[in-house]
Amino acid sequence: MSVKPYPSRRLGEVLKHVRRPITPQPDQSYGLIGVRWYAAGTHLHDTIEGAKLQAPTLWQAYEGDIIYNKMWTSKGAFAVVSKETAGLFGTSEYPTFEPRSDVSARFLRYAFQQSRFWHLAEAWTNGTTERARLSPRDFLKLPLPLPSLAEQRAIAEVLATVEEAIANVAALIAALVDAKHATMREILTRGIRRDRAPIKALPSRWVLGRVAEGVTHIPTDWDLVTLTKVAKLESGHTPSRDKAEYWNGEIPWLSLADTEALEALEVDQTSECVTAKGIANSSARVLPKDTVVFSRTATVGKASRMKRPMATSQDFANWVCGPTLVPAYLVQVFRHMEREWDRLQEGSTHQTIYMPVFKKLQILLPPTTEQQKIADVGEAFDIRIAKERETRKVLVENRDALAQELLSGRIRLPESIIVRHRDKAGQAA
Repeated sequence: MSVKPYPSRRLGEVLKHVRRPITPQPDQSYGLIGVRWYAAGTHLHDTIEGAKLQAPTLWQAYEGDIIYNKMWTSKGAFAVVSKETAGLFGTSEYPTFEPRSDVSARFLRYAFQQSRFWHLAEAWTNGTTERARLSPRDFLKLPLPLPSLAEQRAIAEVLATVEEAIANVAALIAALVDAKHATMREILTRGIRRDRAPIKALPSRWVLGRVAEGVTHIPTDWDLVTLTKVAKLESGHTPSRDKAEYWNGEIPWLSLADTEALEALEVDQTSECVTAKGIANSSARVLPKDTVVFSRTATVGKASRMKRPMATSQDFANWVCGPTLVPAYLVQVFRHMEREWDRLQEGSTHQTIYMPVFKKLQILLPPTTEQQKIADVGEAFDIRIAKERETRKVLVENRDALAQELLSGRIRLPESIIVRHRDKAGQAA
């Protein structure tokens, strides 16, 4: 049986354009509201003194108002004013509207998150490509499928429940990341011991490669070494793109297109492969399994291990570990060094870490048995974090698919859910 679509109504039938003007005073400061792209809500964009404002008039936004940025409708700059941003001010670029009694602001927020709404709004903009704007008059002409108020509220409640689950997983991920950072800082500088390990002063000055600030002592059986003394540094290269015979071979070739794969503990697949001829006629080398690969350009700081022999582009610094260095330990050291990588990046357009820096890196070197134990702890965190991130990804995909179906009317909620929202006149929408 086909599902009857929701009736389509113009926004002007359910929204009222409101203006709450004030004249800025030179001796006062004003919080300016901003609307995030992709219907991600409102925020405090800036606080500015009245004397520095170019706009002769500001308009105040109230909680529950509908607001949008005239210039960025194609980016989904539509929102419902939150409690936290209520009372902030907007310029004429941020028109505001009050929902009428037969529309739910929460429902509209989910409707605004649909990319099809942005594309529709963009089609109604006027002006040149760089200065196209959606006027309030045209905004109110936009059509929107709208079920009954009870069904709007029911849909919003269902989607909010999924969003709450997503937020809970995100909070868990953040807690795990913080716990890993605190744990790894301790064991990467003091080790894993049942009893407190005897310590000694650092044998030399630690200049590059620090995993934490203020480290002056380390366990007595550890050392501070230049990384190139315990691992061979290898750069990568890109075979000529003009030679078809160099490409589509059987040798995995890691490039910037694969940096997301470095989130895993081991890299197995690459987006491109090269031929033996391509390797022979370039500076690229096939590196052995367990080579530690580090992204030094664009997404600086990602690190993993090669699950099988492969080559890389010049965007990576690769480390073939010697017998005294456990590859999994080096990965955890690199992953913990976010602040150090931030400090060492150079470049104006694209941030990078240049190869001479890697030649000077120093690391703390415990015995290999302890290196492996430290790596095991770090990897346990990484595996759990990756699992929760996948859970969140699936939840987001399910929410987006569910929202698309519910908001279009292709899927309808059971009457048993909708009925709870009937006869709630006067309650918040």
